[in-house]
Amino acid sequence: MRALLTTFSWQEWRHHPWRHAAAVVAVMLGVALALAVQLINASALAEFAGAVSTVNGQPDLSLRARQGQLDDALHERVAAQPGVALASPVLDVPVSALDANGRQQAVRLLGVDALAVAGVSPALLPVLARGADRLDLFAPDAVFLNPAAQAALGSPSSLTVLLGLDRHNLRVAGTVAAAGAPLVVMDVAAAQALTGRSGALSRIDLRLAPGTSADALLRTLDLPATVYAQRPEQAGERASLLSRAYRVNLTVLALVAL
Repeated sequence: MRALLTTFSWQEWRHHPWRHAAAVVAVMLGVALALAVQLINASALAEFAGAVSTVNGQPDLSLRARQGQLDDALHERVAAQPGVALASPVLDVPVSALDANGRQQAVRLLGVDALAVAGVSPALLPVLARGADRLDLFAPDAVFLNPAAQAALGSPSSLTVLLGLDRHNLRVAGTVAAAGAPLVVMDVAAAQALTGRSGALSRIDLRLAPGTSADALLRTLDLPATVYAQRPEQAGERASLLSRAYRVNLTVLALVAL
């Protein structure tokens, strides 16, 4: 190999130095261009996914427990993490409520933080009824119904929620705009006390600061094995479509540049 390098390659380099230097530079530029295309594509895809989540009222990430529930202490640690713009705690408990005819209807009781949920999942933001007190957003007996719950329960002014053998009488203080299955929304601390789940959360919805990579944030958080991060499926599907479009466009640009 050394003899071949000495008798052929080195001689060729000596006779045509500029030709080989140009070839080396061309290879370096090609590698740099390919890396730039990859970095631009990854950055554009991350920004688009964040924009889709914001427009659709979805969190950028949701932290959930593989079994059981999350601890409030995790929410405090995550909320203080650089790169996290908002951390919205959510307690999600299936319960039964009595409709206007006294029949049981299956609903989901959601506990949210009214101060954080607006920036992460605005459809879950409680809207006070006319004349209601602002403090009803945090009152232990005030709930807010989405359209499906209003239809199923007969648009009540008060609500009886069944938890095991216990009955809890609550006031309907307003509405939420969330579509889908019947939802009864209240303050997260009130929901924890009502359901006997003090300090427990079902998930933590995150809105990331602009330019923050979800993967880099998760590495920094170093979550326990019992916790996993979930991205919105809808955002993932749309982002995948844009990703393919970006790859095609950037590949064409790379070919033109070469």
